[in-house]
Amino acid sequence: MGCGRKHFESSSHHGRRHEGCICEVVETILELQNHVVEDDDDTCGTSCFLEPLGGINNKNRRNHADTRVFMLLTEDGSPFKVMFCDKEYGWYKTPFFRVEDMFGDCCATLRAIAPTSEAYEPISAVDGETLDAGAMMDCYHFKKTDTCVTVDLSRFAGIQCIADVNLHINK
Repeated sequence: MGCGRKHFESSSHHGRRHEGCICEVVETILELQNHVVEDDDDTCGTSCFLEPLGGINNKNRRNHADTRVFMLLTEDGSPFKVMFCDKEYGWYKTPFFRVEDMFGDCCATLRAIAPTSEAYEPISAVDGETLDAGAMMDCYHFKKTDTCVTVDLSRFAGIQCIADVNLHINK
């Protein structure tokens, strides 16, 4: 099923029918972002199900993380990327996202997240159509962008959680 909003359901609605595990993972991430949780006994240090937020990067626990940054992988294993414009620095591609909302059977609104230098200048983590491994090694900081994309999560083959960060998202 596509991402049409014939049967709109907000992110707070439970009982949604899922079309696959990516939908369930992204819904779990959304719930973790929306609620404070106390359990932390996941054995995989980068599992998308790791609780609480802040659990992927231990150093960010003090920062009260509000976002689980993740990448979506296409059928061939390559990261899904979108373009965003930084008002100071120009256009970039990013494979990093924050889930903002879920609706329908398996659709989501994702915010593009920019990897940045320590000075919060965007880093181009994408060289042509592939990830720049050297730039990825420097991805310790992230900032939110004004770019959002609506996706059908059932069209992706994988998801990789990257970091828990505080983007100062206002609820």
